[in-house]
Amino acid sequence: LTFNNKKRPSRFLHAPYPSFTMSVENLYPVFLKEGQKEIDVASVGMIVRALGYCPTNLEIQNACSSAGISGTASLAQVQKVVAALKGTKADDIEGTMARALKFFDHDGGDMVTVSELSHVLGNLGEKMEQGQIDEIFRQAEVDGFGQINIEEFAKVMRREAGEDSNAFA
Repeated sequence: LTFNNKKRPSRFLHAPYPSFTMSVENLYPVFLKEGQKEIDVASVGMIVRALGYCPTNLEIQNACSSAGISGTASLAQVQKVVAALKGTKADDIEGTMARALKFFDHDGGDMVTVSELSHVLGNLGEKMEQGQIDEIFRQAEVDGFGQINIEEFAKVMRREAGEDSNAFA
């Protein structure tokens, strides 16, 4: 290889890329806009989720309020939000969801009924619209008895949540 008509030193060919550790301190500057000293409140949730946490939007809003964030957030405030949401870290989203769904598995066959899941998805936590629920059921395999395999359903829900790749986990 040549660079400016000179042979490029071999140390440049094999120089390792600097490692990037996912942390609030490393992610915060990524969300800073030019000329600003604080990030906007919408970016706080992105940082939290990039760190592998899985809070609901309401949990993020409550943590932001507790940290005194209104329009923009300082690094210290974002650190407080992340600390408050540590309990939402889910290294195994699919496994966590499958374990939660087993609550509705009355006979231990790793299957739950569509009607039970439809009720749960439409009424608990961040409520889903019927159209969203129908789309999830179209993606999951429903057997002839109106039941869905818990493991398969957890995979579909992970994909719907945008967690198909574990790039940030």
